[in-house]
Order: sequence, then C-alpha cells, then structure tokens
Amino acid sequence: MKTYFHKNLEKLKRRYFEVFGDLEAQAEFLKLSNLALLVILGAVLLGAFLLAHRPPVVIRVTEVGAAEPIRDFRINNAPSEPEILYFSKSFTRRYTEYNAYTLSRDVTDAFNQMTGRFQKLTNRDLVESGLLTRVREAGLHASIEFKEEKIERETPEFTRVSLIGVRTIQSYKNPDYKESALFKAELTLKKCRRSMTVPFGLLVEDYHEMILNKLEERK
Repeated sequence: MKTYFHKNLEKLKRRYFEVFGDLEAQAEFLKLSNLALLVILGAVLLGAFLLAHRPPVVIRVTEVGAAEPIRDFRINNAPSEPEILYFSKSFTRRYTEYNAYTLSRDVTDAFNQMTGRFQKLTNRDLVESGLLTRVREAGLHASIEFKEEKIERETPEFTRVSLIGVRTIQSYKNPDYKESALFKAELTLKKCRRSMTVPFGLLVEDYHEMILNKLEERK
C-alpha cells in the first residue's frame, strides 16, 4: 500500500525504485520545500518593509469634536507658512545679529539649523573672513528689524524665502559707533523629517545676503 508521501515522490518523477532512490527523491522534495519557504519568507519581509514605511493614519479632532482621519501624515505634517517664516527669521537673527557676549552660543544655535553641507561652507567662510574675531575685539552687538518676509518658491523638497530688514550694529566699547543698513536675505530651506533636534522639519541649505542701502554710519 502506497503512502501519501510515496505518491508525492512519484509525482516528482524519481529516477530509481531502490532504497537509495527514495532518499534522492526525498532530498529533491526537501529542496523544493525550502525554496517555497524562502519565497514565502521573502514575501513576508517585503510586506513588513512596505508597512513600516507606510504613512500612519492619524486621527485628529475638529473644533466641534468630530474625529477626522488624516491618511497622508507627511503632507499634513509639512511645515506651515508661519513656521517657515518664523524659522527663517530665527535663523537670520542667530546667524547675523551679532553680539560679542553671546556670540559662541548664537553661532552654535545657527549651525544646528544648517545642513551638513552648509555647515562646512559656513565654517570655512567664518574662519577666512575673521568676522568672529572682529566682533569680539570690537565688542559689537546688532539688532534686526524685519520689514518684509515672503515665501518665494516651494517644492516638496525645498522652500525659498526672502527677508528684508534693517540691521543696526553698535559697540559696547565705543558708544559713538553705529552702523545701520537695509539688507535682503535669501534662504533656501531643506524639508526633512521632524525630530527632537529638528522640530520645525527644516534645515538651512543656503543663505545669501545683500546690502540694499546704507542708512547710517558713525565710527
């Protein structure tokens, strides 16, 4: 009487009917079984990977208390216009509103808001220009008053912002020293995942500034 296993072996078209032929047929059957298990395992791993990178379903509550699902979390969690403008002004203050007493802290905070590429470029420029040494030695401190702020262009990966303001520079050591100018700053912001170190989901990829008009200069 043939068992179920023997019937399956016959379907595999075994080449021998001796005892060793059964062993060879069993080995072939095990190979096919392992191959099928590998295919199933690959499908499971692929499914787990896709699920891990799938945007979560977020439930928020409206003003009247009704539940409202958000299916695309990345789009709904993207930086808003007020956040983009606040981040841009905050960076500009830390990066260019010099103060001899808080210079190290301000520069460190500004660097934390930059991408790695822009950090390297800025570090080289600051060293070559000697600006930090001049600010410390002259005891300079600045204040900025923004006049205009605008998002010029926005893509899924980057945002371009322009700021116009007046920067006034004075000196703790020389009360008569005063320098005031109207400037325009252009920032390229890179959108990234929000985290504890990047709460706004933005990092500065590029910064350019031009002086539009010198308003006052006393030395």
